[in-house]
Amino acid sequence: MLRVTPACVVSRAAGVMEEGYRCQFDLTLLLVEKANPSLRFTRGKVDAVTVLRDMKHTRARAGRTLAGVVLLATTACEIEWGGGSIAFEDPAPPTDTTAIAEEADVRLAPIPDGPLLFLARLNPDGSARLVPVAGLHGEAIGADLTSVVFPDSVDEGYRARFDSTFLAAGAELQLHASGERIGTLILGASPVASAAGCPSVARGRALLMPGQTVPRYAFALPAVAGGGTPAIVSAIQPTRRMSVAGPVLAERLINDPRAFLAQRVALTPVQLRDDTIPGMAATYLVSDSLAAGPPAGDAISLFFLAQFDAATGYRPLWQEVRRYNSATDKEVFEYLDWIRLPAGRLDVLRRYGGTGVGLATSLLPEASGPGSQEVGWVEPAECSALELLESP
Repeated sequence: MLRVTPACVVSRAAGVMEEGYRCQFDLTLLLVEKANPSLRFTRGKVDAVTVLRDMKHTRARAGRTLAGVVLLATTACEIEWGGGSIAFEDPAPPTDTTAIAEEADVRLAPIPDGPLLFLARLNPDGSARLVPVAGLHGEAIGADLTSVVFPDSVDEGYRARFDSTFLAAGAELQLHASGERIGTLILGASPVASAAGCPSVARGRALLMPGQTVPRYAFALPAVAGGGTPAIVSAIQPTRRMSVAGPVLAERLINDPRAFLAQRVALTPVQLRDDTIPGMAATYLVSDSLAAGPPAGDAISLFFLAQFDAATGYRPLWQEVRRYNSATDKEVFEYLDWIRLPAGRLDVLRRYGGTGVGLATSLLPEASGPGSQEVGWVEPAECSALELLESP
């Protein structure tokens, strides 16, 4: 009779027992493992023998297999069990399903899947800084704009993937100003992350036509959203006609007893379609200033875009009137520029709010007539492209 006691230790590496015991016990374990590959034994002290089971097999099946093989082994040698214990365990460590789900959510955070619109700040020497401001989507590119803001939960490599896709060194973008392509922007290396949840600011070099006046701001687009050959765009200067007609239009559009107090704070000539005499965009304020921050009391802001008509003079095509005070949301618009997109004409405004300045746009599809514009997309306050470009 071979008595297996709790002191029996089986060496898994050698597959034999310590001196004083024979291989009958080890043979039993091996037979169990051979008969059911889903079972494997941890060799140790006999009173702590553990049977690890694959979770695809039931506890009952494992018990029947072990019992049958032990019976088979005892026909060759009489064995007295010395007090071992057997337990069934999952060989894998406990799974933290919450952590796996959170990790999957982080991995799945996608970068934008379409062309982007960039705002670029140009210097007289041709150097430039630029930042993505909006995704261009829709059946016609630019029909829908989406903000370029990083998701709340992203993996550590999200920014690197974004930058390598949209801000890769050597990439070329088309530069646009005043509705025309004015040149090409070649991106440099090492974009800088200025704010945690916002896109990186990249550097580049602007290539413009000889004789082109360098605008303070321009827009950069990939070729799929832009088009055309570079041209020289001349700056349009305000005229006396604009200065005379502006206050008259403002008083009529504000339609308030205090309208005569309105002060013009911005005037920009704008080329509208193929008009010989340019249109004008203007901003008028009552009891406020063109800066971020709330007014001291009740205030009014007016923005309008007007087209010259030979018979009637300037007539408004688009106006935005806001009434606000220190307790309500301030909103003042100032004209910045416009871009020609496949979806139509995109007018871009500066938007002054209670805490900062951002961008806003209005799209006029080619098939739409005058007078159908309104503010559509508004840039989120936490990622102001104008402020990112002015930061060191």
